[in-house]
Amino acid sequence: MNMHHLRENPFIAILRGLQPTQAVSVGNLLYEAGLRVIEVPLNRPNAFESIRLLKEELPSDCLIGAGTVISHQQLDQLIEMGIKLAISPNTNEALIKKSCEQNMIAMPGFMSPTEAYIAYRNGARMMKLFPAASLGVNHLKAVLSILPEDVDVIAVGGIDPLNAKSWLDAGATGLGIGNSLFTQGDSYQESKAKILAFNEAISGKR
Repeated sequence: MNMHHLRENPFIAILRGLQPTQAVSVGNLLYEAGLRVIEVPLNRPNAFESIRLLKEELPSDCLIGAGTVISHQQLDQLIEMGIKLAISPNTNEALIKKSCEQNMIAMPGFMSPTEAYIAYRNGARMMKLFPAASLGVNHLKAVLSILPEDVDVIAVGGIDPLNAKSWLDAGATGLGIGNSLFTQGDSYQESKAKILAFNEAISGKR
């Protein structure tokens, strides 16, 4: 499944620790900067409430998803909320199948070709290479050379403005960026400066 939201801007904002009080302002800032995919990891307090606010308040062409989805209980809550993107740090066959059955975009994490093919066999067409920095761009190139053509790979982990373009040049469909883009407690100006740095880093790439 190709995520059309990444065509104009390849970044997925990973807002770990995003609190409900700042969710809408941060979400609007990201949207104004051109980002159309936002992920709130579930391994921090108040994540579901922040996700709910983002889904309700941001424009409909912005895809709101959850990260660190590791249990059926979490996935069931996301389904009930109408969330269409479930991102996991690992390759969990049951969660991939269930997400696909619910017409969600399942984005499991993988490191090896074996994990990638397990995810593919269970329906995933969008996968997260994680942790990307530990593996390197050559690992991504090698994996892409043997994966089916309908697989899109998102590089996540250690992405910053200095290396973002190299990951895209290596074949990544998109880039998940966390602490380099958002840290809990960032001011509006700090967040804006980080977003601009990423957009400038890939200017001319897409």
